[in-house]
Formats: sequence, structure tokens, C-alpha cells
Amino acid sequence: MESPPSSPPAASAPPSGRRNAQATRQRLLEAARKAFGELGFVATRVDDIVERAGVSHGTFYRYFSDKKDILVGLTQDVARTLYGTAVAPPVERSGGLRGVVRERLGAFIRAYSRDWDVVRTWRQAEGVDPEVEEVRSTVRQSIIDAIAEMLQQDGSREMLADDVDPHISASAFVVMAEGFADEWLRTGRVIGEEDVDQLNDLWVRGTYRPEAFS
Repeated sequence: MESPPSSPPAASAPPSGRRNAQATRQRLLEAARKAFGELGFVATRVDDIVERAGVSHGTFYRYFSDKKDILVGLTQDVARTLYGTAVAPPVERSGGLRGVVRERLGAFIRAYSRDWDVVRTWRQAEGVDPEVEEVRSTVRQSIIDAIAEMLQQDGSREMLADDVDPHISASAFVVMAEGFADEWLRTGRVIGEEDVDQLNDLWVRGTYRPEAFS
């Protein structure tokens, strides 16, 4: 007896469909970013997000379960980009070690300023739902670990100052940059290049031997 013909495998979504889905998701994320920035996390409703995105409630719930879920998605995207600047390969190779650190610190501060609206939303949401802070902290910790690993390599080349712990120094780099940017942006001050230069000198001098710059 012949076996009945097998059903053809289910076709995956065509590339154009995937692109459209990605575009819709991105539109919702941008709309949520605007709504959270304008209204705050607590006051924002799903209605506010779909209105800004120009989509239906059904479309929203196809991608996200509620406003906390879309904030988690926004946090994942922004946190990876933001903290990733601290370990990105340097574009400029001039300036030696100090120049490489300065480039990464400057990129981090610029990204933090650009994403300040999302950072403020994180702060508001932390007291409402710990999952948002957990997502951010996980990404943040992975970057601290990556910086510490780079410092361990520098330590193996005897470039670090005496008794410098790579993980403590890596944590200090992120905490210093975040804390400074938080204070300046919260009070409406503009972060200048000379401010970044001073931060860079403070961290570099406390982390590396003077001969590492020769």
C-alpha cells in the first residue's frame, strides 16, 4: 500500500514579510520611547503608544503583551548599544593607550546623552517592576566583565598600576561615566569635550602605570 503523500514543509515568512514585521516592531519601540519620554512610564498607556505608532491595538499585542514588555524590549536594544560603546574597537589608532580609552569613554558619554530619555524611563520603572532593571543590569555586567578582561590582558603586560584589581577598575569606569552623565544631564547641563577629557585622565591615571603611556 502506498503511503499518502507527505505534506510539504510549512513555508517560512518571506523576506519582505520579515522586513515588514521588523519595521512594525521598530515603529512600536520608537513610539513607546516617545510616549515614555513625554508622559513618564507610570502615566503612559498602551493607547498612547499605538496612537504615536499609528497602528491598532491588535498590532501592538502581536508584538508585546503590555507596556512593561515593550519597555523591556526597548531596554534590551538600547542597553546593548549604549554599553557596547565602552568595548567597541577604536576607530582612531592615534593617541596611544590614553587615546583609545578617551575614544571609548567619549562614545559612551555621547550614547548616554542620546539615550537619556530611555535612561530616565529605566529610573522610573525600576521601582515599579524589577525586570527592567534586571535586563539592564545583565547587559551592563557583561560589559564590565569585558572591560575587566581587557584590563587583565594589560595587567599581564605589566601596564596596570600596582595593586589595581581589573574588575574593580572596570566597574569604576562604568559607574564613573554613568554617575557623571546622570548628574550633568539631570540638571540640564551640556557635557563638553573638556569634561570627558578630565574624566579620562582621572580613570587612566588611577589605573595604569605612567610608563604605559610612553
